[in-house]
Amino acid sequence: MSTPYHSKALPQGAILREWRIEEVLGVGGFGIVYRGRGVYFDELVAIKEYFPSAISDREDGNTVRPTDSSSEEIYDLGLRKFVEEAKILWNLSQPDRHPNIVSVRSLFEIHGTAYMVMDFESGVSLSQLLREGRTFDEAGLLALIRPIAEGLDRAHRAGVVHRDIKPANILVNPAGRPVLIDFGSARFDSGQATSTKVTFYTPPYAAIEQYVKTYPQGAWTDIYALGVTLYQCVTGEKPPEVLERLHGGLGEALSAREWPGFSRAFTRAVDAAMAIRPAERPQTIPDWLRLFDLPDAPPADEEATRIQVTAPAPPPPAPVPAPPVETPAPPAAAAPPPPVAEPAEAPAVQHRSPLPMLLGVGVAVALAAGAGAILLRPGHTAAVKPAPAPAASAAPAAGASAASPQAVAQDADALIADAQRIGRPRREIAALEEAKAKIAALGPAQAADEAGVMARDEAAALGREAEEQAREVERTLGHGGSADAASAAAAVRQAKAGLDTADAAVGQAGGGAASLEAAKRALDAYASFAGAYDGASRLFAPIKQREFAALAASARPIAGTVVSLAGASKPWLFASQARKQAYQLLQANATRARADGARLDQLAQTATATTDLKRLDAALSQASSVKQDLNGLYAASYAAAHTK
Repeated sequence: MSTPYHSKALPQGAILREWRIEEVLGVGGFGIVYRGRGVYFDELVAIKEYFPSAISDREDGNTVRPTDSSSEEIYDLGLRKFVEEAKILWNLSQPDRHPNIVSVRSLFEIHGTAYMVMDFESGVSLSQLLREGRTFDEAGLLALIRPIAEGLDRAHRAGVVHRDIKPANILVNPAGRPVLIDFGSARFDSGQATSTKVTFYTPPYAAIEQYVKTYPQGAWTDIYALGVTLYQCVTGEKPPEVLERLHGGLGEALSAREWPGFSRAFTRAVDAAMAIRPAERPQTIPDWLRLFDLPDAPPADEEATRIQVTAPAPPPPAPVPAPPVETPAPPAAAAPPPPVAEPAEAPAVQHRSPLPMLLGVGVAVALAAGAGAILLRPGHTAAVKPAPAPAASAAPAAGASAASPQAVAQDADALIADAQRIGRPRREIAALEEAKAKIAALGPAQAADEAGVMARDEAAALGREAEEQAREVERTLGHGGSADAASAAAAVRQAKAGLDTADAAVGQAGGGAASLEAAKRALDAYASFAGAYDGASRLFAPIKQREFAALAASARPIAGTVVSLAGASKPWLFASQARKQAYQLLQANATRARADGARLDQLAQTATATTDLKRLDAALSQASSVKQDLNGLYAASYAAAHTK
């Protein structure tokens, strides 16, 4: 591979605050990424410079400016968003960085532009692996994409959409850990500027809403790009651009045919992500990831085998042959007697409908392509699973009431009532009610399957929420020091273990009433967990206030030192230009340090006066940012104070 270069890049050896530039790592439309090394502590970092090359230029070797007056709007917008992006990414790494999202350690503005200092990530990009002919199976791809997606979900919940996910922006380190880099396009919404000189997306990974301003962008935009990335990894080829798919009907759904090493659930999840219309894609990362865990339909060749075996398989062949309606003509006129006719007449597509409903309209083409195999599977199930068909005929229809969709729907109602009783979120209740409505419209076997899906989804929702809350307790109380904190944390761990056991039982219950009953037990276990968490969370505020006090106490002396360094004598008239510039920097840094100190005092007032956890977390985050800025000011002022 050729070494990246840029004609306007900073030269090797250039100093940016406390960092020395070593080489160019990458070049993009919005900036240049350098490898840097700390002047004082010799640590290796990646430094991203805001440099939108289409609308800016470098003067006097350092200063970056817009190329003309018409470019000022987009340049200023980009610079402002660059700073916002760095702050958000820094906050995403607090209190612990996500191992699969690039971590920002500092930010500074100088020379008319801004610089983002990030942890240096060694590794090979996914795009390079593909160019080298690397192939993947399902497990290998999910090991790369699932951690990236989970990191993205953390970003989405903080209001950040990446907007430029592609194999080139996924690094895989020597240990196999994937890291998503370059949130450069995250700072732009295409409707925010009037300039058309800058492109905000990379075909074919860009979703239609990145071309059409009337479509809103969100988590579903990144999900489209992840789907395209997976498509490319499976097929070895990039799919057509989204506008070509929309207007030219180009491209084939991934699930339209078999891919060795990949399940139908996997290929359908990719198709769901690549739905052209935003509303037809999964709307959140967790919604999308759940599609990979759906029960898999048998491959087409296995389907065909089963279909051929089905006709002769049941010992009593009389009910199965083609004309069951003609042989018992009189009973066929009266609907109740012939239970054999019901599986034959029930439309298989309707029985199979939970899958397309879950995957969304974006997978409709794939389902149609595989219709021959899918439509026959419910018929096979009806023929084999209720093998003693004559016994069913002997028993009147009332005998099946326990397994009827109506009975399963009643069990679903009981689950919904329990969820409402313990105060589950309105959105979750709505999802349960939607699942119950599906159950009532299905046949018996499919209703039982759908009940299993409903129960597992509810257990997964409970598990996700509890997992996040349990982590919060461990972060806050795990090393709280007091006996009360240790006792509360232990109670949460115990309750979480009980919930995990209950959730596992839901997955083992199969379907129907058993799975719904197991889900009710999981709700009870979650209620116990919620009580333990509520007790633990009452201890959060005092601990966070102590953390803030310690953080502020460690930051204030740094501010004082920066101010004292500015007390150096003013250079005399014939001093070197470097000495004069260093003195000016010392004064500017002292002004910023005083402002940072005043900001700390304001935050301290907030932290002392409130017990609201969100406000305390915000105060801690902002105080950490202030301390980070002070550390940078100190390093720069120390260097300036020793300039000859």
